Amino acid sequence: MAANLSVEDARIAAACGVDGIIVSNHGGRNLDCVPNPTCVIERIVEQIGERTTVLADSGVRRGSDMAKYLSLGAKGVLIGRAALYGVASGGAVGASRIIEILRRELDTVMALLGAASIEDLIGRHRYQ
Repeated sequence: MAANLSVEDARIAAACGVDGIIVSNHGGRNLDCVPNPTCVIERIVEQIGERTTVLADSGVRRGSDMAKYLSLGAKGVLIGRAALYGVASGGAVGASRIIEILRRELDTVMALLGAASIEDLIGRHRYQ
């Protein structure tokens, strides 16, 4: 897996045969001037999504953030920071609680959009 925001780098990675990439700006911690992954993920998916798994990361705090990434074509969304906050506040139980909250929020957003399944969101550009 490689992490980047460049469409060209994603094409190169796919040509090299990677199984997947993570589109991430590392939460904006490294450079606050880099684009949000929502600005580039759709183009990356258009270029390599048929042959390479594209995952999204950065700024995921709510279920609606997950829905945005999925609607732009991501096959999955990473929730590392949210899970770490859960661990910090309550260990494994806290992490499970965060996942439960995110899932419930995602379910609510999906219901509001009329999406019966995750597959109904992926690449549908229904929520931006």
